[in-house]
Amino acid sequence: MRQLSGIDVSFLNMENRSTYGHVSSMNLYDPTGTPGGAGLAATKQIILEQLGTLTPFRRRLVEVPLGLDFPYWIDDAEFDIDYHVRHHAVPPPGTPEQLSEVVSRIHARALDRRRPLWELYVIEGVDEGRLIAQVTKVHHAAIDGAAGALMLAALLDLSPDVRDVGPPAEWKPEAVPTERELLQRTLVSYLRQPDRFVRHSLHTIREFGRNPQSGSLGALADLVVQPIPGPLGNMMRRRLRDPERRSEDRPPALPITAAPRTLFNATISPHRRFAYTTLPLESAKDIRRAVGCTFNDVVMALCSGTLRRYLIEHDALPSESLIAMVPVSIRTGAETDVFQNRVSAMFADLATNEADPLTRLDRARKAMEGAKKNFAAIPAEALMDFTQFAPPAVAARAMRMYSRLRLADRGAIPFNLVISNVPGPNVPLYMGGAELKHFYPISALVDGQGLNITVQSYTGSLDFGFVADRELVPDVWRLTDMLEASLDELLAAVRVTPGPDAPAAPAARRASKSASKSARRGSQGTPKRQR
Repeated sequence: MRQLSGIDVSFLNMENRSTYGHVSSMNLYDPTGTPGGAGLAATKQIILEQLGTLTPFRRRLVEVPLGLDFPYWIDDAEFDIDYHVRHHAVPPPGTPEQLSEVVSRIHARALDRRRPLWELYVIEGVDEGRLIAQVTKVHHAAIDGAAGALMLAALLDLSPDVRDVGPPAEWKPEAVPTERELLQRTLVSYLRQPDRFVRHSLHTIREFGRNPQSGSLGALADLVVQPIPGPLGNMMRRRLRDPERRSEDRPPALPITAAPRTLFNATISPHRRFAYTTLPLESAKDIRRAVGCTFNDVVMALCSGTLRRYLIEHDALPSESLIAMVPVSIRTGAETDVFQNRVSAMFADLATNEADPLTRLDRARKAMEGAKKNFAAIPAEALMDFTQFAPPAVAARAMRMYSRLRLADRGAIPFNLVISNVPGPNVPLYMGGAELKHFYPISALVDGQGLNITVQSYTGSLDFGFVADRELVPDVWRLTDMLEASLDELLAAVRVTPGPDAPAAPAARRASKSASKSARRGSQGTPKRQR
């Protein structure tokens, strides 16, 4: 039995009727020549064989009574592979748009907390039956991006040769602890660290509350403080009202920065849209070499150009630049449990108010450099400390109130969207002999940020996944067209011509792109205007 960390629990607390704490991916496999490869039966067998290594796949939550402490993971005695691995199909001819509709609906369903927090869908009929898609949903409370890569490595092979699948891994289920046992553990935990609980809760709430730009975040801090009863609550309220605390008692201020509102910065609905596309990795490297920047700088510039085009098309480009939150891994390699969250974040200017692509790239590069040098990322240990000592029941209540009161529509927002760049393997991978062709990430949305862009590199490709609120960004496929246009613009600006060996977009995407583009424009409607 292992207790969740504060970071883990924050992804549980974020969930409400329209916000989900899981992250997903859509993998496309080519089973040509390997009947059954990446299919339902083979996938179940491979997971069962690796279940001894894939601990998040067999662990379920045990909640502490009244939310007095963080939940625990236990190995589920009632684990059922048939519940978690499911079969699906798309109607003929299995175009990317048809597949994305299926994936959007799968992604827009919360995971059942009474079971291990993951699901895997094997989807047949893709690209006229030539490809198989797998959609994997795993709760962010169980893994971060690095842990997800480790899980993928455990399931896939480096060779197309179909290996013999061994017997199911042996592992020992755990008995569900009683409420009395959980409360005893909670009492011991509070007795060991009461001072740290008060100190870290106070300084973080105070930073939120006293920042004049925090807007709705200040209201959220009030929701956290007011319900706490007894001497602890009285102390926290007195200290929150004290603006003259010595500066040496306070850690660095949280990086709360006002960002301009856009079409997708509002309270989100429970529904999602997903779109995906692939760019050649070598083209991004050509730009990096020509300009002398990092690979991540190029990705940020591509996203910046895409967002600028999209907002101009909808006559909604703010005069101020958009701000992106960029997740950052804080893993040291010394973690005792590799399947946990070790992630922080930094905030970067996207230069969307700059017309020239090279100047935009230079500004994005300087913004990323400044974020790193000035430690604009929330300090890793401070973030871990804060989340470790926020009372779970109070934090969950605060997040529900935040959504119910639609505070995302009123106060200032710290950033416009999350952009994440995940490095992936540079060699082909296989499942049951079927080659993995593309790996498209699908991330989470929260109130106030109705669009997310995540990119994964894999064997010469950059696989982009766009997930958006269905009402705020109904024409999400337009972003894929604009991403490709942004790449062409940067290549032209640095006078680089893509080589003849540069990978093209996926076959299914190419085949349907021209035929479906006009239909998409006519059927998806117009995004909601700013509220």
